[in-house]
Amino acid sequence: MELSQANDYVKKMFSCEWVKWIHPGSSPAETVAEKKNYAENPILNGRHCARCLNMNGCCFVKGNCPENPLHEHCHCHYEGIGTIEVQTRSSIEKYTKYIFDNEKNKGKKELLEKWGYSVFDSNFLKEEIEKQSCISIQCGEYELGSLDGYGQRINVVIHLKRKDTGEDVTFVAGWMVYPDGKVFLTTPYGDDK
Repeated sequence: MELSQANDYVKKMFSCEWVKWIHPGSSPAETVAEKKNYAENPILNGRHCARCLNMNGCCFVKGNCPENPLHEHCHCHYEGIGTIEVQTRSSIEKYTKYIFDNEKNKGKKELLEKWGYSVFDSNFLKEEIEKQSCISIQCGEYELGSLDGYGQRINVVIHLKRKDTGEDVTFVAGWMVYPDGKVFLTTPYGDDK
């Protein structure tokens, strides 16, 4: 990244105004298990909307956030929070046991290998996708994906240099939003861009 481009990102990071989704009277779902409980617990779902519960505490750039209210009688609201530090997290298994798995990868392994990457590049890919996604999300450069009972997904464009030719390739990485600026990778390669 060039210095002028880095300066532009820093300016964007500090100029974004963030909001937090609030579902009064419930605790934010901090883990996959808690999100799953909110989504699949019939007692909770009889009293509360799973989408609202799993959005509680999640933060978005103002103007690039899910519409509120989500449904009739929704009592959720946004609170302005100024800025936030985005934290991107992904598991190495998303690469070693998914992208580079012979049975689960849905053609992604062959594509990455065509670009010159192998399972031995998993740590590099993990770190690069986390870094690029963190910067993009912090700057508000993400696209809202699907929102269901498990929560809000967002998509981020990733730029990667092919090892075989040095040319740039772009694709989309998919993330799930968690409370207080945390986002967890759902797929390192969701679609071509």
